[in-house]
Amino acid sequence: MVLFELAPVDISNLNDADLRELVARLCEAELSRQGISSVHIKWGGAQEAPDGGLDVYVQDVGSLPSPGFVPRINTGIQVKKNSMSKAACAKEMQDSGSVKKIISSLADNHGAYIIVSGKDRCSDRMLSDRISGMASAITGLPNKENLKLDFYCSDRLCNWLRQHPGVALWARIKLGKPLSGWKPFRRWTSVPANKEDELLLDDHPCVRDLNSPDKSAVALIDGIKLARDKLRNPCSAVRITGLSGVGKTRFAQALFEAGTGENVLSSTGVIYADLGEDLKPSAAELLTYLIANDYAAFVVLDNCNPDVHRQLQRQLSESNARLSLLTIEYDISDDKPEETDVIHLEPASEKTVSSLIQRRFPELGQLNADRIAEFAGGNARVAIALANRVDADETLTKFSDDALFKRLFSQRKEHSVSLLHNAELLSLVYSFNVSAKEFNDELSVFAQIGDVTRKSLHKDQAELLRRQLVQQRGHWRAVLPHALANRLASRALESIAPDEINAELFKPENIRLLKSCAHRLGYLHDCQAAHELASSWLQPGAPLHNIASGDVQQIAILTYIAPVFPATALAAIERACVDKKFASRKNTYFSTVVGLLCKLAYEDNMFDRAATVLVKFAETENKDENNDSIVNKLSQLFSLYLSGTQATPERRQKFLRHLHCSDNKRYQEIAEKLFSSAFEAYHWSSFGGFSFGARKRDWGWRPQTNADVKTWYEGFIEILKPGLESADENIRNHNRSILVSNFRGLWSEAHCFKTLENLITKQNELKHWPEMLLAVKQTLHYDKSAHSPELLILLQSLEKKLTPSSFIEDLEYHLFSSIHTLTEHCEDEYPESYQAICKKITSFGEMVASQSEILESLAPQLWITDRDSIWLFGKGLAQGSQDKTEAFTYLVSLMQKQKRTMVYPNLFAGFISAVYTENSVQAEQLQAQTLLIPELQQHFVYLLCSTPINQWGANKLVEVAKHGLVEASKFQRLSRGRIHETISDNDFAEILNAVSKLENGIFSVIEILSMRFYIDKKSTYVPQDILKKLGRTTIYRLLSLDKDNVHYNQLFGLDRVIELCITETAPQNEIVNIIDCLCDGLSNYRLFRPDITKIISAVVKSFPELVLDRVLKDVDNQGHLTYYLFKDNSSRHVSYLNQVPAKRVLAWCNKEETRIKIVAKSISAYKRLPNEPDQDGNLRVTTLTEHALALLDIAQDKLAIAESIYKDICPTSWLGSRADIMEERARAFAVLTNHVTPEIREFAKSKMIILEQVIKKTREQEAAENNEREQRFE
Repeated sequence: MVLFELAPVDISNLNDADLRELVARLCEAELSRQGISSVHIKWGGAQEAPDGGLDVYVQDVGSLPSPGFVPRINTGIQVKKNSMSKAACAKEMQDSGSVKKIISSLADNHGAYIIVSGKDRCSDRMLSDRISGMASAITGLPNKENLKLDFYCSDRLCNWLRQHPGVALWARIKLGKPLSGWKPFRRWTSVPANKEDELLLDDHPCVRDLNSPDKSAVALIDGIKLARDKLRNPCSAVRITGLSGVGKTRFAQALFEAGTGENVLSSTGVIYADLGEDLKPSAAELLTYLIANDYAAFVVLDNCNPDVHRQLQRQLSESNARLSLLTIEYDISDDKPEETDVIHLEPASEKTVSSLIQRRFPELGQLNADRIAEFAGGNARVAIALANRVDADETLTKFSDDALFKRLFSQRKEHSVSLLHNAELLSLVYSFNVSAKEFNDELSVFAQIGDVTRKSLHKDQAELLRRQLVQQRGHWRAVLPHALANRLASRALESIAPDEINAELFKPENIRLLKSCAHRLGYLHDCQAAHELASSWLQPGAPLHNIASGDVQQIAILTYIAPVFPATALAAIERACVDKKFASRKNTYFSTVVGLLCKLAYEDNMFDRAATVLVKFAETENKDENNDSIVNKLSQLFSLYLSGTQATPERRQKFLRHLHCSDNKRYQEIAEKLFSSAFEAYHWSSFGGFSFGARKRDWGWRPQTNADVKTWYEGFIEILKPGLESADENIRNHNRSILVSNFRGLWSEAHCFKTLENLITKQNELKHWPEMLLAVKQTLHYDKSAHSPELLILLQSLEKKLTPSSFIEDLEYHLFSSIHTLTEHCEDEYPESYQAICKKITSFGEMVASQSEILESLAPQLWITDRDSIWLFGKGLAQGSQDKTEAFTYLVSLMQKQKRTMVYPNLFAGFISAVYTENSVQAEQLQAQTLLIPELQQHFVYLLCSTPINQWGANKLVEVAKHGLVEASKFQRLSRGRIHETISDNDFAEILNAVSKLENGIFSVIEILSMRFYIDKKSTYVPQDILKKLGRTTIYRLLSLDKDNVHYNQLFGLDRVIELCITETAPQNEIVNIIDCLCDGLSNYRLFRPDITKIISAVVKSFPELVLDRVLKDVDNQGHLTYYLFKDNSSRHVSYLNQVPAKRVLAWCNKEETRIKIVAKSISAYKRLPNEPDQDGNLRVTTLTEHALALLDIAQDKLAIAESIYKDICPTSWLGSRADIMEERARAFAVLTNHVTPEIREFAKSKMIILEQVIKKTREQEAAENNEREQRFE
């Protein structure tokens, strides 16, 4: 696809002035791409000017990171429309026989001098000839070697222009060859050409950065700087939102205007379009093209809806392109696309709008302008529309708002009843379609509702469009601005009965209009008629009567109308939650409903109900869920800032207390997350926005004083106090852990010094608190410099209080902390401190081995965590015990007394490890004993791995696996820490063979084998055939499973197993079994192809003949297998068969036509050469593959092969534009028009004619689909 490219003849057709400006723009774009300001460029001067008459002068740019068409930091360019011969070039450089002063100056500064000719097209010899002529003109210069000389003909200008699409777009417009709807930088607003368009600036705060934690508004000039800084980064996406008429397009234009602030973005790299216009190409096609050709540009898209922005932003983020995307949308929604900076514009000051009206309509005078600005409320669009309906001799100061409103729809001083009535009718919806052939002819539906004719509606919408009170996007229209549309809709609802509206909107074919009407109603919460209409939709028999069984459209409708009656909407959700399937994460629409519930929790009196329903959804979510987490959204409501709720701190604390004190374990887990949010003291962020229809909303309750902040944090700390004082140790420890996790923020940022000091001191007196000691040490370590001397003394005093004062406290401190944490704040170097702490913990075990009372006091915490310190303690216990078997038995009984459903075996692993160093036989006895202990049986493999695995251990693993005593996943411990290396390949194979027969054992075997096959470069180990055979057997068993029993995350390590086991040395009978199983699974849809692509690739690459033999003999499924084995290439571009050398594939064919045709259908006929530009400068070139050409050469039925090559032009799956791919492949296919065989030449020529039409139709279809998507308002 060619979009911006121009031919040399086009350059020749530019006039003198345009050619000169073209070169200047190219220089500016060249410098801008390297981050250099355009202030260094001068152009358009007269011959007698100080620059010596240079047409373009690049002066003192400092440095050029990438010298190219502007080769030196001082470059002078002379631009000539006419042809320049060798002699003409020499003459151009001299004045009265002497070298021009400017050229001499360029030589003094090691600069460059370039002559540009718009007429010439030069071969290499002609180019050399002209540069030689230029060199002859400066032979007398003493420093001539310092001056770089060059000559740019029209061909070289085309090459230069190809690098800068924004400049090319400008040139196309100058030549009368514009791209439909696409514009370079210029005046994009609708300001008349004869009117001044200078941006009006004042200090009124009207720009918000919605990605900033602060979100406070700043003045326009500061907002412009902010947007420029964001757009300056390649691959950035910025979105400007705000109501229609607040000046978003003018704001975007100002980003590229010299003289408006500092560090202006280069205007030469801008490509602009209004998505309301008919664009060719579409925005998606243009972005695809720019990315594919690695162009640098600013793409500005006006009236871009959120869905289109998301699609384009995804394209951009996945490409690493040199583009920046700026989209503009009138809608205010909660949609804040990922990886997008959102800048929101609010109405300008009345003073600014008045100034605008005075500038555009000076005849109206200041008083009228002030009154218009007051009525418009800072909205320029409304102000201009009203000013257009006012005569110069009128005075508006005494006009009521209603009178001014009606004036918008008047024919000068005469009121137009039809125009106002139809405007009201059309405002009932957020947007409407004017086509009679689309969406059930929506104007006819309106005509039925409003008892008017379709013809009058169509006529009046056109008049509203002319008055700029309606906005257009293709066939779509929307009455704008919202303030106007909302007022019109309210009037319509007051005059049309709900039943008359519902009679049409409830029809299934009008669901889009019903949804759009809901969108409008959401902005009319203060309209009683809107309330009545929305309420009627929840009545029995109406669409929203039972939202528990609602579809995506009905849920969207409820979300839209919820602002009209929040309490009613919440009650509807509460009723739906009786159905447990609705109040669940498994609900397809849970995210939408949860988002709405967060909005409904805004008012203090509705918080408890909304939060209660949110908890119902949250409790169905896994504890550690991070993908669109319900708990995370709920926790936002408990944030000090940006909570999105006005619920008082006391109300939120009461709600959290209820969850926290509940006996429901899941409630306690949720409460822990809410505490983390409430105790956050460093950074606050929000999920999406907080708007809710037209209701006045802000970011929620926020503290006004330091006392409010203190009350907030201390109120939530208060909730923990009863639990901290509980007699139940589990409850007490749970509350302690919450406070420990949040101590640093509560101390260093929230400044709850006294509260924390008193609470911690009291708790530590009740029972030593080693975890809190670590938290205090961490705070001292990281925040010491931020504390005043007094606070530092207080914190150090707290550290001293918490420091162990007895042997048992010191023991607990070391035992119940990770070794890493203990060493983190040590003064010694890491290795020394680590060794010292390990030694100390081990010695603790030795000392208490015979002190049962201490062990009993420690017992509740010895088996609840997976800590390395407990492993060392177990080691010490063994070393300190006289009778190790007796000691082990005692520890088991102590563990069983705790009655825990799950235990961590670290203590026993450390104990057995120490026993092994003294008596390996005794260690084996203890390991065997664990199989008889219910709590430890599942940990047998872990405990066995605490010692080197000998023959006894290997035999025991086989026995355990064969009898199914341990779950398959537990055997994965063998893959850790090279523990498996002491086991022979024969024994290892026997173990894994037994494991593979356990439930889900195949997946465990894959992971274990993967680590066995992970061989260090220094290792001499070579896996024996028995293990490789096991690997192939495992792959066979994997392929025997049903796709529902295979999950991608279970296949970790499969790549390495395939790499070592499916090689050309593998026995063919085993590979044949794998291929048969694979083909059977694909034929009957038992296998999910994406899970097994690596297996397919490996067998095709190493055993193509066997795969093809299987395809050949399976006549019934041949086409199916050919597609799924070779051509289902959604994630790749070339068939797996193409990775096999063509000679090998042809050898299998053996010149048999049947085989040749099968291969022709199995290979990819086309391949891309991504880094080789074609003659048009496109970076991606597609060619026929070696395999396709080779098949064509050997086939008797060459037409059949050519037909396969032709069919491969149209991809079955693709990314980007299908038409672009087909066009590239068609160029490659065109090679066959010169084939040696006449019938192939004729075939190719006839298909090229068809292809041209097919590609054109495909491109038109894509454009229509893109435009339809891009031009919608909703």
